[in-house]
Amino acid sequence: MRTPLQIGTHGWNYPAWQGAFYDPDLPPEWRLSWYANHLRAVLVPPDAAHRMDAARVQGWIEDTDPAFRFIAQIDATHLNQTGEDVPSSAVSPLVTAFAGQLDALVFCASAGTPLDWAALEALCSGNPMVPICVSGIASDTQSAEFGHCWYPEETTSLRDAPYTIAFCADGTLPTLQRIIQTMQQTLTGSGALILTDPQRAYDHAREARMIADLLGA
Repeated sequence: MRTPLQIGTHGWNYPAWQGAFYDPDLPPEWRLSWYANHLRAVLVPPDAAHRMDAARVQGWIEDTDPAFRFIAQIDATHLNQTGEDVPSSAVSPLVTAFAGQLDALVFCASAGTPLDWAALEALCSGNPMVPICVSGIASDTQSAEFGHCWYPEETTSLRDAPYTIAFCADGTLPTLQRIIQTMQQTLTGSGALILTDPQRAYDHAREARMIADLLGA
């Protein structure tokens, strides 16, 4: 596996973290800067608290240093549904706005929102430096050019891919060590470990970073 393994949480803009992770008096608009001083990557989920547009992304870039990394999860509805072999105009400006700090894009398939593979392939071709990961698709059925989302708690198998994102709510030290070692032993590409527990993800991410450093990941 290429190093470093990016480690962060599923979002950062959570009022429940105020007083536990964030200083009690910290203004909400300073949360990302605080976060970036303690953790070095974050997955931006497609929810109202982390709404993405080019202007907001530019503000996030100003609030972080150039080495900080974002993984952006994009709602699949932003992809073209017209069948045209061009990427959606809603996605490309976001990639540009991240100004080199975007580590990967994630698109999720669901029964109601199937992925537009032609648009994904065009987006991949137009942004060769940004890995594109897909979730909700069996890993053995997707093209090798796309990254993989791995959910170790659901016992889905890990396969090698250009970029792999592991999602984990269990922050116990043995689990974190097992996941990191499995990624080290299986992957030849880059990857990230995203901690998802809504109450303690920041603690889990800090502990995972210490384990990864000890393991050389």
